[in-house]
Amino acid sequence: MIVGGALLIGATIAVLGGGLLLVLAVVTVRSRRRSRNQRDQMLLSPLRVPLITVASGEDDDGSAAEQLTWATGVTRTVLDSNIVELLTKIRGGPGDQLIRVLEVHGAVDAAVSDLTHRSSVRRARAAQLLGLARADHTVPLLVEALSDESVEVRNSAAYALGLIGDPSAAGAVLAAIGAPDRGLPAATAAEALQSMGVGISEVLREGMRDDNARTRMVAAHLSGERSFTRGLPELRHLLDHDTDLTVRETAATAIGRLGRDEDAAVLSRHTVPTEPLSLRRACVHALGELGDDTAVPTLAALLDDPDPRLAELAASALLVLGPGGGAALAGHEDDPAVRTARLMASLQKANA
Repeated sequence: MIVGGALLIGATIAVLGGGLLLVLAVVTVRSRRRSRNQRDQMLLSPLRVPLITVASGEDDDGSAAEQLTWATGVTRTVLDSNIVELLTKIRGGPGDQLIRVLEVHGAVDAAVSDLTHRSSVRRARAAQLLGLARADHTVPLLVEALSDESVEVRNSAAYALGLIGDPSAAGAVLAAIGAPDRGLPAATAAEALQSMGVGISEVLREGMRDDNARTRMVAAHLSGERSFTRGLPELRHLLDHDTDLTVRETAATAIGRLGRDEDAAVLSRHTVPTEPLSLRRACVHALGELGDDTAVPTLAALLDDPDPRLAELAASALLVLGPGGGAALAGHEDDPAVRTARLMASLQKANA
């Protein structure tokens, strides 16, 4: 009994001691961070006025930017860190001036060296800086970083390539999605590719023929987002034949955005009950987006579908297909799907 009580007391003391040490560690970290921030503010203080002048676009003669290039030592390091943060918000002339300051300070060259640093944090920060500095000469290095062992570095490299916007890197970014074990997140790749302009249309067409489903999905999505009509043959093929349901749904959405009149038949044949419900819904919504009135009979037949969401989507599509679509709704005025579709259309019109 006495031994058990002693053990309990010892355990309690150990827990309390551990909690106290944790509190002290948190306080110490916060204190150091506060001290570092105060030091940084003090070092930056003499340069705050020229920094604001450049960032606000008021440095017409370049004298403020020139003053920033004179910073040395720790002050230069703090200044460069602030400039990098500003570059996430500033573009145009002021951004170019700030990038020039980084170049004079050697920050861009240092970032190139840091791309191979043993620390993944340093590598990721280096990639981000190169992107923010629009260092297009480093595109090959950033492409190489897409296969880094660290996902943070891969994401940062894709982010940087998107900022630089060189379409020559589009193929590498798209291919990185399907890289085994070191794949790039689809959303990250899509965001980077969005910034690379019309020069990526052929890369996207090739991507829709890739073996990796995620790569095909991103390529199909971007083809629709960017209205790359040259990719329509590949999109139709994906909708008809792809083995991945998400890819098929993405292709249907893209066809709805950029398809031709003849694509009403392509989408309609995938609204039948033998198709997966999610694909049927995607195709019905796409028919409304396409806006071709030859789809009216197909949509009208779906007003009585057992799935209420599918019936509602069909009613919504008919509402935007002109007189023919409106006529097809006759006799269905009291259907819950039609009433919901009309209500949603009214709300969208009021908010437009």
